[in-house]
Amino acid sequence: MSEIVSAPEAQQPTTPAPEQEQEQRRPPTRELLPHGQDAAAVAVVSVALVVASFVAEGATGHALVGAVLCPVLVLLAAIDLRHHVLPNDIIFPAVLVIGVLVALASPGDFLSHLAAGAALGFFFLAFALFFAGSLGVGDAKLGFLLGLALGAATLTAVAIALFGLLLAALWILATQGVAARKKAIPFGPFLALGGIIGFFLG
Repeated sequence: MSEIVSAPEAQQPTTPAPEQEQEQRRPPTRELLPHGQDAAAVAVVSVALVVASFVAEGATGHALVGAVLCPVLVLLAAIDLRHHVLPNDIIFPAVLVIGVLVALASPGDFLSHLAAGAALGFFFLAFALFFAGSLGVGDAKLGFLLGLALGAATLTAVAIALFGLLLAALWILATQGVAARKKAIPFGPFLALGGIIGFFLG
């Protein structure tokens, strides 16, 4: 009988982790950006929200936060809806810009905004780690961005996002049957909707 001898561990190919494989397969952000009619819709909605921010808040620092936050959320929602990904190349610069704007517009509230972002981001991250496939790390990063921008209005935004997600899940079950219960629904668009509404209500 011939004996099967396993190769040394050093010679065995290393299998990338699922997250690493996903990162390797992920196209560059420029390829994820909306095109054609999607791009036009994103642009129109973004401009409308920028105007609405200044109309609602006047020429204030808070209005400037909304003028940056809302278009970013619209863009992220469009990308996540089609590609199920929230690019770091968009979220990280937005976090930096909004953090600076919040600090300049309302220095006394900056720490509370930062705490809200950290709390929501950590909660989403813990949820994603404990319940695999429920949320993504991108949702946690987006949660941090929302908390940083909205502060006390963060809970309102999350409540709206969860309610919207529940309605979407019920609609899918009603139209596609029980077999669709495991269908993945991107959370980013609902977080974006909640963030925009939360900004104007806050």
